[in-house]
Amino acid sequence: MQLTLGEIAERLRLERSGPSDLVITGVSAIETAGDGDISFVTDRKHLPLLAETTASAVIIFEGFEECRLPHIVSRNPYLSFVKLVNVFHPTFRPEPGISQNAAVSQEARVASSAAIGAFCCVEAGASIGPDCVIYPQVYVGRNVEIGRGTVIKPQVSIIDDTIIGERCIVHSGAVIGSDGYGFIKDKGQHVKIPQIGNVVIGDDVEVGASVAIDRATFGSTTIGSGCKIDNLVHVAHNVTVGKNTLLVAQVGIAGSTSIGSNCTLAGQVGVAGHISIGDNVIAASKAGIPRDLAEGSVVGGIPAVPIDMWRRQVAGVLRLPTLMSEVKELRKQVKMLTERLGRSES
Repeated sequence: MQLTLGEIAERLRLERSGPSDLVITGVSAIETAGDGDISFVTDRKHLPLLAETTASAVIIFEGFEECRLPHIVSRNPYLSFVKLVNVFHPTFRPEPGISQNAAVSQEARVASSAAIGAFCCVEAGASIGPDCVIYPQVYVGRNVEIGRGTVIKPQVSIIDDTIIGERCIVHSGAVIGSDGYGFIKDKGQHVKIPQIGNVVIGDDVEVGASVAIDRATFGSTTIGSGCKIDNLVHVAHNVTVGKNTLLVAQVGIAGSTSIGSNCTLAGQVGVAGHISIGDNVIAASKAGIPRDLAEGSVVGGIPAVPIDMWRRQVAGVLRLPTLMSEVKELRKQVKMLTERLGRSES
């Protein structure tokens, strides 16, 4: 594919500086861009890369003067570049239709514009909406509902009664609607508690590879619209996650916890069960959250504490070897002074 710089500026609705007919054949990072590529620079600290690049053109931030290359000016160069990547590298979409190697129940409803890949299994009562793409080897259980334009990657399991909204992406290996971890002890044995609820996922949600979202014991485990869930995250039964919240790799959320909207739980954050986390909360990597957090809290550490306190704790831990040496030396001096004082008294 190729576009002129003028065509790119028109598509992005941004101001251009340089020849309109300059031909652009690809997109690349500033460090690796070559002849025919367009790249981007987000701020002044990356200007040394701009001086060295062999890119044919760049997307530059507002307020930068005297760029030596043909360029397009953007308030958010990275976002503009992402839009351009989608133009040069559009997502592959299979043709609509049901593979002859798929097993689709006659009692399932599949929109004519949906694509069902080979070796998929779609059970009775399932509903797959218009423009959906179900890649090969996906299991869609009984009474599952999948909304318009949602893409399910290979080897995903969507268990009975799950509801997934529109324009979602579910990556390979994810299991949505597996049983919650519920047992009660009787005479030394662990008796399974039936998990008869479901999972409800809103619109524009992305679920990473090998994510597990458990069905509720009763009611629903809920993921709000706009949430982005990274790989290897576990969301337990009856958890509620608000809109636009980010769950980064290896986050674990125990049962019946409520997480607000626009939160960010960084990698390997652990959240205890039956607690409430307010909107706009940020938890640093590996934080352990054992109790409720108010709206807007920023925390870190195990157990999680306000971020400034956690930074002081970390600084203190780093100083421990020095402090231990100082204490050892002070003990020697105290012992020596005590011995001298004892001899003088005698």
